[in-house]
Amino acid sequence: MANDTPPAYQRLIGSLGEGPARENSGIVRSRTTPDLFWMQNDSGDEPRVYPVRRDGSVHRSERYADTPGVHIGGAINVDWEDIAVMHDGGLVVADVGNNRNDRRDLVLYFVDEPSPFAGRTTFRKKVFVRYPDQPAIPAPSDDFNYDCEAVFALGESLYMVTKHRSDTAAKVYRLDDFREGMVHELEPLQRIELGGQAVGADALPDGSRVVLTTYDTLWLFDSTDHDHPLARPIGRLPIVGDQVEAVCFDGPNTILFADEATAQLYEVSVADFQQIPPARSR
Repeated sequence: MANDTPPAYQRLIGSLGEGPARENSGIVRSRTTPDLFWMQNDSGDEPRVYPVRRDGSVHRSERYADTPGVHIGGAINVDWEDIAVMHDGGLVVADVGNNRNDRRDLVLYFVDEPSPFAGRTTFRKKVFVRYPDQPAIPAPSDDFNYDCEAVFALGESLYMVTKHRSDTAAKVYRLDDFREGMVHELEPLQRIELGGQAVGADALPDGSRVVLTTYDTLWLFDSTDHDHPLARPIGRLPIVGDQVEAVCFDGPNTILFADEATAQLYEVSVADFQQIPPARSR
């Protein structure tokens, strides 16, 4: 669909400014500041999060006006693939990209939400994780399914959705323990069929809905069952983009997503989703 004209319901709302225009791979709405979204870039960038307005423009630091974004001191951007916001408003930057399925250093950075004008901050903690069901490192070629580019929070738990290269499904894992100084095993919850690769996700603050994107489709889930948050798909929506990897809610009725290749920011309405009958969600 990359060369197609976007459908009418996919509305362009802005172009991303310097920083997230480079290689954005995640977006989340601030819980504290209206018209503020946090984004981060994929591997190759410095460890920065970018405070972005709804039109795609980037807030500038008062002290470091020549350098966009907020630098997270002590963090390393090996392969940052998504960003989430916890129940307390803190950000989680997920350094969990694992294209070759061979990483032993998958890490989550927990960051108190900084001022959009801060320029610099540091993380509160970093938590290492592993997949308990990965049979070997690297994974065998017929089970190349231990990459993750979609992360979201429900309540006090964090969820990771894998991007598969051996099939078109995805697995959902949960993390409840955020203590430092150890490598945590993720809790496998469910396997879902998407017909594509999961590359971004977000949840409403009340935990009732999750949106997940593949490269060409947005999926909406009833996530009130936090033990099986993606078991009840309630809507899907085809989208057009060269490389869409960042998606988030902007309130309960609107969803934003960004195209990494073109640095364009779009919105769609939840009302535009094609409803999925309840029988298909069982």
